[in-house]
Amino acid sequence: MKTMKKMIDELNIEEIKDQLKELLDIEYALDKSSIIGITDQRGVITYVNDLFCELSQYSREELIGQNHNLLNSGYHSKQFFKDMWKTIGNGRIWKGEIKNKRKDGVDYWVHATIVPFLNEKGKPYQYISIRTDITKEKELEEQVIRSNEKYRLIAENTVNLIALMKEGGSLEYASPSFETVLSHNLIELEKGNLFDLIHHDDILFLKHDLEYFLEQGEQSFDSEYRLRNSKGDYIYVEAVFSKTKNHIENSSKELILVVMKDITGKREIEKKIFHLAYHDSLTGFPNRRSFMSHLRNEMLDRKKSKYNMSILFMDLDNFKNVNDQLGHDVGDMVLKKAAENIQKIIRPTDIAGRMGGDEFIVMLRDVKYDNETEYIVKQILQSFQSPIQVEGQDYFVTCSIGVANFPEHGDSPEELIKNADNALAHVKSGMKNDYLIFNKTIETQSIERRLLESAMRTAIKEDQFYIEYQPKINIETKRVIGMEALVRWNHPDLGTISPGKFIPLAEETGLIIPLGEWILKESCTQTKKWHDAGYNPLTVSVNVSVRQLEDPFFIDKVRTIVQESGLDPTWLEVEVTESIFADVKNTVAILNEIRNLGIQISVDDFGTGYSSLSYIKNLPIDILKVDQSFIKDIHQNEESNAIVQAILKIADSIGLQVIAEGIELQEHVEKLSINGCKFGQGYFFSRPLKVNAFEEFMESMLVIS
Repeated sequence: MKTMKKMIDELNIEEIKDQLKELLDIEYALDKSSIIGITDQRGVITYVNDLFCELSQYSREELIGQNHNLLNSGYHSKQFFKDMWKTIGNGRIWKGEIKNKRKDGVDYWVHATIVPFLNEKGKPYQYISIRTDITKEKELEEQVIRSNEKYRLIAENTVNLIALMKEGGSLEYASPSFETVLSHNLIELEKGNLFDLIHHDDILFLKHDLEYFLEQGEQSFDSEYRLRNSKGDYIYVEAVFSKTKNHIENSSKELILVVMKDITGKREIEKKIFHLAYHDSLTGFPNRRSFMSHLRNEMLDRKKSKYNMSILFMDLDNFKNVNDQLGHDVGDMVLKKAAENIQKIIRPTDIAGRMGGDEFIVMLRDVKYDNETEYIVKQILQSFQSPIQVEGQDYFVTCSIGVANFPEHGDSPEELIKNADNALAHVKSGMKNDYLIFNKTIETQSIERRLLESAMRTAIKEDQFYIEYQPKINIETKRVIGMEALVRWNHPDLGTISPGKFIPLAEETGLIIPLGEWILKESCTQTKKWHDAGYNPLTVSVNVSVRQLEDPFFIDKVRTIVQESGLDPTWLEVEVTESIFADVKNTVAILNEIRNLGIQISVDDFGTGYSSLSYIKNLPIDILKVDQSFIKDIHQNEESNAIVQAILKIADSIGLQVIAEGIELQEHVEKLSINGCKFGQGYFFSRPLKVNAFEEFMESMLVIS
């Protein structure tokens, strides 16, 4: 397990670097081109970018925590906003024009696209709006209504595509921008029909909306479609349709004014953001989060299908040697080729995902006959018998596969994956380069696991566990600012048992709940003793798992422990890992309750997840602990150094504290100091210490400082 974790950590460095760069580039592009705002499900503003503040003239502090009533100009009816909320509340995207009021009382117009983000139940938990300032365009439209001549003058100098057409689409006027943007000949264009330029997949919807618009007598309506240029290629446009008098023919029939804006670039950015959020950047496979979503949806549909389904959990054998001996660049190419091998074998209806590192997972949908799964598994194994070629070199990499079948081996996504992983573990513990279908004897054969579980239950009752504390240091002042509480187990017969063995078992069996409660109580009590003894105020950090957060009584237990220990909750820090962010809605609610108690929240092993940056801006957290995999070679590896610098910069911009883990060398300290990192922990300062040794360490540090 330690080897696999190390391997995954090392692999994730390159992936996190790439994702950090891509996401920062996208964030920069959006911040420079669009007005971005984020609200929670109640409409309370949780984030705005600089352009939002500049346009509204409100500071970020004045906007955060408010709703959009602060910007209400009074122009729109209550029904307008009621319809908007109905749309996004039902999980649909809303697009339209909104007239707002700046802080100085001046009105301005924006075109807004509001995107609801849905939880697993299909309910919105937040809304992201991408706005464009269209104040000038609205002023132009008003001038068009007042004077056709002014309209022509202005239209000739705008980059927007402006057209006047009849109900059937025949053009009466097309602005010169049709020539500059789409390379159309204006004389020929004005003899034609606007509908002929619109993509055939979009035209029926547009005509339907236009017909409804004309029948209902609405003032205007918005649409989005693809428009063809002279070369036959298409751009995406946002269009506003409105009615105007037909001064050209002195007719009683109204003309339709169409103002179109090229949004192709914005669509590409949105597409890239979506892909990064749900796909692995190296292989293009769905990432863990996306695969789990596919699997849950598929299992809901299983009731309608007469066929079974299989999960293949696979791991590349000895892949660590490729990275260690040949470097991560070659390792990445091998992973890409391995993904291609898998994709070639599975059927078009199947879904392959990357779980992380060299772990892949496949969902075989609609397994129609008994041996179909085994046939595909053997084909995958056979494909790895041939060498993988990278830049003319041959690399021999095999794989091991664990199989679990639905519904025989589980009726939930978690159970299926767990059992496939158990089967894989048995293959990896043997000769590898093989497969195994899960069976009930796999679990019952694990005598050590059963004995360890029984021993752990006894250990909790008999207080066989104890706490060691690893100091956290202010790198600048060399003073101890706190410590991380780490549980240890000294069995009376077996001796010291590694946390790497008993912690995962405690998680799996649920024993982490009583064990975690004991750790929290012991840590708070000891910290209070040190405070009372006159030591400098120390913050104790305690690791809390997903399983503990799922305990409905967790918050009550924390509140009781803090009260009984007498420890001021501001000196307690709860450490969580990025894995809890899989269920953002519930995570945020729980973390908010913890913070409401006055307790700080830190994210442990930061940087090893796939979507770190997409969460930290909006989560109730205080501290980021940079994973030690980035620190170990920060003094030698520019890429690791760049990643740490990026994390520090992002954390500083949103007001988060950063602690570096795994500091082992003076060079680490020097490099982190240059980068502006103030806090750290690791063996360079001290190993985890028992109570007496920790007190001696604090006293020695006082002498040094």
